[in-house]
Amino acid sequence: MNTYQLDFDVSIVGCGPVGKLLAIELGRRGWKVGIFERFHSPYHLPRAVVMDPEIKRILASVCNKERLDKITEPVRDLYEWRNASSQTLLSLPDWSEASFFSQPEVEDMLEEVCNSSPKIQIYMGHEAVQLSELSDCVQLTVKDQEDKEKIITSRYVVGCDGANSWVRSNMDIEVTDLGFSYDWLIVDVIPHEEREWKPMNWQLCDPERPTTIVSGGPGRRRWEFMRLPSETIEQLNCAETAWKLLETWNLTPDNATLERHAVYTFRARWAETWRKGRILLAGDAAHLMPPFYGQGMNSGMRDAKNLGWKLDLVLSGKVEEAFLDTYQEERKPHALNLINSSIYLGKVICMADPKEAAARDEAFLTDNAPPFPEFPKLTDGILNRDINGVPTSLVGVVSLPAKVHYQEKQGALEDIVGEGWKIISIKEDPQKILSKAQLAFLNELDTQFVHITPDQSSSQAVVDVDGEYTKYFKENDIEVLIVRPDYYVFGTATVHSELPRLVDGLSKQIHLTEFANSLEKA
Repeated sequence: MNTYQLDFDVSIVGCGPVGKLLAIELGRRGWKVGIFERFHSPYHLPRAVVMDPEIKRILASVCNKERLDKITEPVRDLYEWRNASSQTLLSLPDWSEASFFSQPEVEDMLEEVCNSSPKIQIYMGHEAVQLSELSDCVQLTVKDQEDKEKIITSRYVVGCDGANSWVRSNMDIEVTDLGFSYDWLIVDVIPHEEREWKPMNWQLCDPERPTTIVSGGPGRRRWEFMRLPSETIEQLNCAETAWKLLETWNLTPDNATLERHAVYTFRARWAETWRKGRILLAGDAAHLMPPFYGQGMNSGMRDAKNLGWKLDLVLSGKVEEAFLDTYQEERKPHALNLINSSIYLGKVICMADPKEAAARDEAFLTDNAPPFPEFPKLTDGILNRDINGVPTSLVGVVSLPAKVHYQEKQGALEDIVGEGWKIISIKEDPQKILSKAQLAFLNELDTQFVHITPDQSSSQAVVDVDGEYTKYFKENDIEVLIVRPDYYVFGTATVHSELPRLVDGLSKQIHLTEFANSLEKA
């Protein structure tokens, strides 16, 4: 029983994409959320420009898909790193499935979803000024535009307030900074006429001026120019300099609009602690990475998706508060891996010394450069493990989002059968071989039981429209898998009969408090 009257179940400081997504994830589960933003109005200029398939899938689950498709631009080709002689040093094929966008358009879409929810309230122009954690709640003091202070009481507070996080600074926690930082001029342009860009997205690794050239979303282009040792930030950060640098690309005030120019200092750092009692961090408040892998905002959105379903279980009383520790266990190693990958790419391009650049070129062109790290998967937390404690097969990887048909509806699996936990089998209905206790446990998690078949005439099972699930299960030698609410695979089984063992393993990791005790007594 709370000592104080709660204003919200969760208060979020920061109304960026991470804060909005987290609010939506909680709001649609029935929790009351308040978002507090110190600025009076949204920032309507571009920042992040790329989302990978996982993030587009997450956004599609909460926003209008048709609108999302209209405001994103598929990459379609490789992400290349070329030297001054236009020789390809490195290419990232996994970028071919990514999409480019203008952040204000995505944020507007998320804000509309927030505003349509009776569970979410956004307070612009409300600056957080004090934070006090009590035994059963958190008191957040905010100051409005008239300098009036108000105490907001909620069960949890999440800092989604960016790189200079006020929440983080009030948590008294250690921050690790790798010291990898460079100043870059970011230039966003709207060309007046359509033009074919080849390559569409690439890095010019020229020591005379390291440059990023990518899409900025439909109808937009983004350039990033590294500050040279001979330049000051003031010299670089002006419209005149931006236009001068753009001349090389045949862009002038006559054929393009300069939407934004700003100098950013890219850093590689993270908070060592992401949860302290009832206060948590997400997004840039928890981690910062160089932009060259395009994973900054993406990582923050993963934080929100991960934290959303875990806060839901805690708020509902189904698990103990300590369950929130799995948020950092899972997300921090994943983010740190992406920070290291981003640094790898940063070291390739952030070279203004011709001799160093020549040595780099030789290493990559002769295949003597260190290999680029693989994209990380989850390795800790709520995951099935083998007898050696190691996640197996597809465990910790994002599940397949293929098209299915069921009950006269066709679309992505989560659109047709719903969000949340899923047990997917290609053999038969997963419920048939589970005990009453196991089914009761899974139903408490709101689990969807999915039998997928390639049989186009089936009316009982979910039909695998393009055969992608059939191929996926066959190639990975599995007959059943359990998928988490954030789309990551919890566990797989080679044969359908092993499903009860998987469910028992899940129940040991998600120990549902009162419900689990009642099962033991049954």
